[in-house]
Amino acid sequence: MTNMIPEYFQNKDLRLILFGGKGGVGKTTMAASAALHLAQTYRNEKKVLVISTDPAHSLGDSFGIELGDEVTEVGGQSSIFNLQSSIFNLYARELDAVKLGNEFKQRNGAVIKKLADRGTYFDRQDITEFFNLSLPGMDEVMAIIEIADILREGIYDVLILDTAPTGHTVRMLSLPEQMLKWIEFMDLMQQKHRFMAVHFTGKKYVKDECDLFIDKLTSDIKRVKKLLSNEQTTRFVPVTIPEPMATSETKRLLSALKRNNIPVTDIIVNRVADAHECAFCASKQEDQRQPLSEIEESFSQYSLIKVPLFPNEIRGVEGLKGLADYLMGISKPYELPKAVVSVEEPQAYLALDPNLDFVLFGDKC
Repeated sequence: MTNMIPEYFQNKDLRLILFGGKGGVGKTTMAASAALHLAQTYRNEKKVLVISTDPAHSLGDSFGIELGDEVTEVGGQSSIFNLQSSIFNLYARELDAVKLGNEFKQRNGAVIKKLADRGTYFDRQDITEFFNLSLPGMDEVMAIIEIADILREGIYDVLILDTAPTGHTVRMLSLPEQMLKWIEFMDLMQQKHRFMAVHFTGKKYVKDECDLFIDKLTSDIKRVKKLLSNEQTTRFVPVTIPEPMATSETKRLLSALKRNNIPVTDIIVNRVADAHECAFCASKQEDQRQPLSEIEESFSQYSLIKVPLFPNEIRGVEGLKGLADYLMGISKPYELPKAVVSVEEPQAYLALDPNLDFVLFGDKC
């Protein structure tokens, strides 16, 4: 299988690279591999930070290290496969968006309640009860603002995002526009207060904490919109596989990206069977023929980066490096190091108890 080198490996102007797609298509692996490759490429020139915004984090599993909601130096830890990385400009974090949302409410709760009190007919108890509910999308908004803040601080030169599955990501991308409408509504509520303050004091209106909160939130959201739509510094990389459901979700994702003016150049088509690369792939090739044809027709305006169905699981620093080497055209799929993974015992449900009435299956997606 011949492959194209991804544009995000070659464009040194990029500062934000987002990977997204259907759950289970390999977003985390691609994001982690890209982060490792760019860190190796830039060495002492640039710091690379990869962040997972997926509530079901697997970024730490991909690197083979322990991660949490604190920035961790990837090269400073041994992986679970007893491999030591020599990369010391690569950092990772599994972002806790719920925590960010709660912190936002704690910091700004009093101001938001005051705004609602000034502009609605609800009493204090009603406002408090409403505010204590989970505000739809607030966690995702806080996550994307946090990412924009990280880039603004300039500590890290390249930020790579491993996003949640398509539904969450589509909502996250549409939130900045929705938030601006929410802010506009809050400003309308504040206008009544401004009018009353001028009318009863006869003095020029001076901005209070509510006005300053509206101004800052407006600035943050506009900064996020500008960041996501910046063709010079931002790329969104959809990841898909040759299956009809994944193709449909990719179409929906691309529509959302287009609506929000978020630049896309490459699409990764993962787990493509190639009879020339492995014996098992020969049995998959025919099944994928039609889905691949639809992908090539539907996404012809993008560069399709086809990644084969590898003979072993890609995990750990060396496995991720091998994937990046393949994408650069300097290694073959069968040359990737094998990850040491445990084989679980057959599960009890395989010999179902006739007395069972209800069996649940679940995974991270």
